[in-house]
Amino acid sequence: MTLRTLTFSLAGTALAAGAAMAQDGEPIELGIPVFLSGAASGPFGLPQQNGANVLIKALNAGEVPAPYDTVGINGRMVEATYVDEAADAVQEYRNLVERDNVDAVVGYTSSGNCMAVAPLAEQFEQLTVLVDCGTPQVFESVVTDPTYLFRTGPTGTIDSVGAVRYLMDTGVDMSRVGGINQNYAWGQDAWADFTGSLTALETDSEIVTEQFPQVFAGQYGAEV
Repeated sequence: MTLRTLTFSLAGTALAAGAAMAQDGEPIELGIPVFLSGAASGPFGLPQQNGANVLIKALNAGEVPAPYDTVGINGRMVEATYVDEAADAVQEYRNLVERDNVDAVVGYTSSGNCMAVAPLAEQFEQLTVLVDCGTPQVFESVVTDPTYLFRTGPTGTIDSVGAVRYLMDTGVDMSRVGGINQNYAWGQDAWADFTGSLTALETDSEIVTEQFPQVFAGQYGAEV
C-alpha cells in the first residue's frame, strides 16, 4: 500500500462529497476501477484496492486525521464497487454510471484507459477522478476544457525531463541515445517527452533507435 494509493482514495472520496448532495443520508457510492487480474494486478491494482478499503473503513469510522475526522463524508457512509481495469474500460465505466448509479468514479492506472474514459466523464456529466495514469494527453488533447474530470497526480513529463537533467548533471555521455518504451500512451508519451527534453536542453544527442515492444510482453531480448 503506497502513499499515492491513500492520497488518491482520500482525494476521490472528498471530491465525491460535492457530487452527491441529493438524497441526504444515503451512502456515497464510489466506482473504483483497478487491475484485479493480469500482470498489473500485483504491483498496482490489488495494493490500490487494499489501500482504498483501509481508508474507506477509516472514513466511515471517523478515524482519518483532521480535517476529515468526522464519521463518513458529511455524515454519509462511503461504499465502493470495484471493477477490473483489465476488462473493457469503456464498457465498465458505462456500467458503473448507468447500471450501478455511482456518485463518482475514482481510479485507473493505465494511460490508455484514462484516455478512453476521459470523454465519457464529460458526456455523462459524471464526477471522475483519475489517480495514477501518467499521460499528459488527457487534458492536453482528449478533454481540454474539463468540468467533471480531475486527476490527483502529475503527468510523466516530470519524470522524463528530470531524467535528462539528471544525466546532464552527472556527466553521462548522451551523444548517442536509444529508447525502449511500451507501445501505448504511457510509453509513447514518455519517449516523446524524453527526446523533446534532449532537444530543448540542447544536448546534441543522436537518436540511434526507438523500440516500442508490446506492453507486458515479458521478453525484450530482440529490442535490447
